[in-house]
Amino acid sequence: MDICTANYALSVEVRKFIEHVGDAKEESITDYLVWKWRELDKRFNYLRVTPFNHDEESSKTGADFDLELWLVGNSFQISLAVQAKKFIKRSDSYVTRLRYPKGSKAQMDKLLSYAKSRGSSPFYFIYTLPEATTISMCGGRYGLVSKAEDGAVFMADAHVMEDYANGKHGKRISRDQLLSVANPFHCMFCCPLAGSEAYFNNYFPVASGLPPRRKVEVPSYVRRLLDSAKASNPKDVALEPTERDGLQAFRIVGVYDMRNDS
Repeated sequence: MDICTANYALSVEVRKFIEHVGDAKEESITDYLVWKWRELDKRFNYLRVTPFNHDEESSKTGADFDLELWLVGNSFQISLAVQAKKFIKRSDSYVTRLRYPKGSKAQMDKLLSYAKSRGSSPFYFIYTLPEATTISMCGGRYGLVSKAEDGAVFMADAHVMEDYANGKHGKRISRDQLLSVANPFHCMFCCPLAGSEAYFNNYFPVASGLPPRRKVEVPSYVRRLLDSAKASNPKDVALEPTERDGLQAFRIVGVYDMRNDS
């Protein structure tokens, strides 16, 4: 499948999973996403850093975030630090839920701080079941991108989510307000701007406001994941002890090879 078709298909599969496993939490949905992604599209590869429990994450120094995602093209590289949230209902105390845990906003603050220190772009993956009336920043306009309501994964700049968490848009916000400043996951691969920094600069200028990573050597574990993904008989990629120590904030590391599509 071409890059757009493959990632649109992934979004549809994640939607089916959420519909059929209604009590699945964020970590289970993320686990399914990366497993199904690898199954559908060999340009993607991933490894697990460490398992964790969302109920414990605020009180331990282990994994705080769901995913470090690298997109590697011919002329650009970008690293996303991803925290996942499952927002299904139209209204569900979303300001409070963004201020996890216990209204402290500690999780969000840590994501923003960690991403800045690591040179990554901080994002939220919002797992949801959008409707035909849902309007995102790029949800199929001009017929260029498959319909947003067919998927279940939206991407939002963590800085923009912080404005909502801080009450800048009111104390009561709806799911669709949050999705209006997000993009369907598959837009990252289907948009005419996809495959370059232009996509992120256009839709997520704050999150992507980092010096371009051009012709910079990617970390060794990223390179090994890229090499393993394209191998005829791919092997599991193991982290060196020092690499694992440096990635303890994440549960999963994923790499998507866009070098033939950028």
